[in-house]
Amino acid sequence: MLTKQELEKLMKIKGEARGMAFKVDYEFVIEKKGKEGLKKVEDRMAELGYPFNYKKIIPMDFYPIGLSAILLLVIKEVFNFNEKNLEEWGRSVVKFSLIMKIFMRYFASLELVAKQIPKIWREHYTIGDLEMPEFDEKKRYVILKLNNFHISPVYCGIYKGYFAKTAEMVVRAPITCKETKCMFKGDPYHEFLLTW
Repeated sequence: MLTKQELEKLMKIKGEARGMAFKVDYEFVIEKKGKEGLKKVEDRMAELGYPFNYKKIIPMDFYPIGLSAILLLVIKEVFNFNEKNLEEWGRSVVKFSLIMKIFMRYFASLELVAKQIPKIWREHYTIGDLEMPEFDEKKRYVILKLNNFHISPVYCGIYKGYFAKTAEMVVRAPITCKETKCMFKGDPYHEFLLTW
């Protein structure tokens, strides 16, 4: 159960996310749980003191990253999602994501993706730095490193699914993604190992 203290702490985090991040999460809820599920999420957000109307989200506007985290935690709580559900969620939202559509321009090679990832991340988040410091198509792996993004562990599971599905579209093969370093386990950054 989410606590008032936890939510207040999240809202104090400096940083923002574009409205499209909220939109893809709401689209996921509508697809998986219908309009009734969306109403449950919006009702719970209002109950917690953070009323949020899906239809009023402006995709290119910025919103507090803490509010984004609260939305994710509310969805997780309302539908009792576990780690596997979070990964499935991350995989599923790729099809709704404008970020994904932008990535598609650079899918010619992993090298191009590696060069564009920091810029694309920065266009969508004012907090955190995503980079691809290592990749090898012959050895079939990619390492993604996410610095300065100590928001909530809920993102870890979602990003595992999101990064895996995105990488599958680049290499055109099934991907396994493991979080090998996590700020919530004492590491200085998040690191994701993608293999195929």
